[in-house]
Amino acid sequence: MTMAISPSPQFVFKLSKYCNLRCGYCYEFPHLGDKRRMSLDQLRTAFENIKSSIDRLNIERADFIWHGGEPLLIPLDYYKQLDLLQKEVFGAGFRFKNAVQTNLTVLTDRHIAFLEGGFFDNIGVSFDVHGEQRLDSQGKSHSATVRGNMKRLMDRHINFSAIAVLARGTLQDIRQTYRFFDRLGVRHRVLAYYRSVGSEQAEQQGLGFDELVAAYGALFEEWLASDRATPVDPIRDHVRYAIQYITGFRHDRYERSQRERVFIVDVNGDVFNTMESYEQEFRYGNLFEQPLHEIAESAERAHSVALSNERTERFCQGCDYFGSCPGNFVANATGVERKILETNGCAVRASLDHILDVFGRAGLKDYILENHRTNDATQAEEDPALSVA
Repeated sequence: MTMAISPSPQFVFKLSKYCNLRCGYCYEFPHLGDKRRMSLDQLRTAFENIKSSIDRLNIERADFIWHGGEPLLIPLDYYKQLDLLQKEVFGAGFRFKNAVQTNLTVLTDRHIAFLEGGFFDNIGVSFDVHGEQRLDSQGKSHSATVRGNMKRLMDRHINFSAIAVLARGTLQDIRQTYRFFDRLGVRHRVLAYYRSVGSEQAEQQGLGFDELVAAYGALFEEWLASDRATPVDPIRDHVRYAIQYITGFRHDRYERSQRERVFIVDVNGDVFNTMESYEQEFRYGNLFEQPLHEIAESAERAHSVALSNERTERFCQGCDYFGSCPGNFVANATGVERKILETNGCAVRASLDHILDVFGRAGLKDYILENHRTNDATQAEEDPALSVA
């Protein structure tokens, strides 16, 4: 199998795990007090190891997503040096963007000025709107602070997107969450937290299949009823798949061995995918020690991709939607999602069933056929700030 990657990869750098919050569903929870941080020398090496593989992997551009922990706890001078370092290593001939994923609890005047300066091309704000999951180590909520800081960004015309975790404590407010971001005109992503057996955290916070499908249905209905129709992921993708199905487009198929896009770089430089993060069996390599092409062509990645292909063959090949839906949910399924596939089936398929039923009852299918021409260009560019929570 020839191993390649997306021509526009996204590198999620876990600069530090240190965070001022202790969200109940956070997968980094045991490490949130650890102040270790990637050094600039390590980042220089990582950039050089990416640059050396650009031609071999046919990389056209890249997104660097600065993640944590809480990345805005890191001194701003660090990012100023990082900016100079990127420009020095990559030069003017390579296109790249920077994004940051923040809980937005820390936003001084210096932060505002820095954000206005343009180093971060995309800003993602993690905020659940309802529920009290995002607490600090003393059990104090910072929701009012985040709301106020979002207003400060908007008052200064600093654009941002948002991620809201869909968990036990936020499920009942999913419609109100959409309406909140819709009123602001803020594109957002709803990230499902799944229930798993054997994890107290997941048992307390996670959702089952029926709850997830119902939440997707509620989000779709809110989007459809909205005058503004602010995009919300993954519903935006599900609607696109449904339109492709109605218009007979069957050529949208995800192939991880050629198009894998998101690579998580842990604090120590280890590289993982998004569905098997931190599982040593699927550690692709280390970006502080190896060129990117070695990591992309590693036996561990090939093994993970082979398992994805097996899942796609099993769950997607017989699905009427396959080709309209690319099958990336199945290909990139986490361990918990795989168990759900086994016992309940595909949540995306159930979501498409609902969307198409609503389109049919509303008489929208003929309108779609008359007014939409579906092809590869319908895929809107992904906001890197929405890639990883």
